[in-house]
Amino acid sequence: MRLCLATTFCAVTLWAQGGGGVQFRDWTPPVPTVKPVLPCAELRSLTSFDLSVISAVVIGPSASAPEHCRVSLMVPPEINIEVNLPSQWGGRLYMFGNGGWAGESFEAAGRAANRAHALKAGFVTAATDTGHSAASEPGASFALSRQKLLDYGFRSLHVSAEAAKLLARTYYGAGPSKSYYDGCSQGGRQGLILAQRFPNDFDGIIAGSPMLNNVGTQMARAYWMQGLAANPFPAAKLALLANRVYDQCDAKDGLKDGLIDDPRRCDFKPVRDLPHCAGGTDGADCFTASQIAAVERIYGDVMSQGKRYFPGWPVGAEIAGPNGQSGWIGQEINGPGGPGAWFSYGLNFLRFIAPGTKAAADTDSQLLSRFDIDKDPPRMEELRQILDATDTDLSAFRKRGGKMMMYFGWADPQLNPRMGVEYYEQVMDKMGASTGDFFRLFMVPGMFHCSGGVGTGVFDTATPLVKWVESSTPPDRVEASRVVGGKVVRTRPLCDYPRVARFRGSGSIDDAANFACVKP
Repeated sequence: MRLCLATTFCAVTLWAQGGGGVQFRDWTPPVPTVKPVLPCAELRSLTSFDLSVISAVVIGPSASAPEHCRVSLMVPPEINIEVNLPSQWGGRLYMFGNGGWAGESFEAAGRAANRAHALKAGFVTAATDTGHSAASEPGASFALSRQKLLDYGFRSLHVSAEAAKLLARTYYGAGPSKSYYDGCSQGGRQGLILAQRFPNDFDGIIAGSPMLNNVGTQMARAYWMQGLAANPFPAAKLALLANRVYDQCDAKDGLKDGLIDDPRRCDFKPVRDLPHCAGGTDGADCFTASQIAAVERIYGDVMSQGKRYFPGWPVGAEIAGPNGQSGWIGQEINGPGGPGAWFSYGLNFLRFIAPGTKAAADTDSQLLSRFDIDKDPPRMEELRQILDATDTDLSAFRKRGGKMMMYFGWADPQLNPRMGVEYYEQVMDKMGASTGDFFRLFMVPGMFHCSGGVGTGVFDTATPLVKWVESSTPPDRVEASRVVGGKVVRTRPLCDYPRVARFRGSGSIDDAANFACVKP
């Protein structure tokens, strides 16, 4: 992850694929047998009013990927798309999403790894920059163009899928038998957008830690940053806060294992449960009234016009991850490297996307001070239509036989996991008891944003999704690992919500075989 060093014009780069980047690890793909029916270079002739094929070149085999035809194309006005077509094809398409404000290079390390994983498994791969370059239009500055905002919000996803299928039909003489999408964070939101807006594009979708309530998230960030500006919380006290939280919450599930199974079941109240500094003085082993007010604001629901607007933050991300740094550092509060993600994303949104009168010379503090949680949200309705992925009617996706897996880390410090759980519950209310036949949620205790943290944040969701789509085998549990220093130190099952993993009562608590998925 990269932090902005000086200005909110910079963007924070987030994972586009979660679960530790091990997709297809547990799958043994059939030997690909489909071969091209024309030379790679001839794909350039597909240029039309609708798209421009910039290049089509053969990339030789390497240790990371087999031989393939790499096609670079652009859909007007500036949606750049990369499609890779293996010389031996298994008949499937795999498209992966973006992180943060998108605009990433196709050669960024994470994107190149996603591409290689899928090519090795015999897939045609597809990816897009959503219509802008993060290098030339950093942060959300691209959104000053209404068309680029629409492309970022939803259009680029559909046209990229359509372009990839067109290239496959032309190159091989037949289109994909099955199409899959995978993304985390912004990529997770994109997955839900595809299921909601374009239900016929993909047979299987992985939506990891999705920023589904996009506008609400940004409004909440601005609200929380206002509070932290008035009452800063010192990074030096995060360890003390984490210790108090975990002392009270860890064993709520019946097992003291360094994880908070479901933070909603822990009644932690900072004003009641944290040690208060006496006499208004600050100390290393206590919290001042201002510091308690800061965490109370973060944990509390965001209210607008007397109603709950966005869920408060669950406890759990305060703890230090494998790098020794609290999940809050660089996310919820600013770190030594500069502004945190909340600050960067929230201010980018206010400066470049949110409607209203603002001057180009406005400072971050001026933008933040003018934000009004009671007056600003009602003005965001059109943006919700463009950016949010909160539609609970997935009947068209279900009717076409689509399957979707969503996951979220319970200790995610970047995107609120309650947002994901509440969306899934709303879909269940809308779609009924059979929701699990096509859509399942997997919560990951202790996992930070998309991966990492203190939980079992390394897992392969691509393999169970393919089996679900192609063999009608629904995923009841996903095997997950915690990896520290390159070694697996714990395995646990991730259970289909609302089921949770419970210790059977004997054996090691670090072995998934000793846990069962049960209803809480």
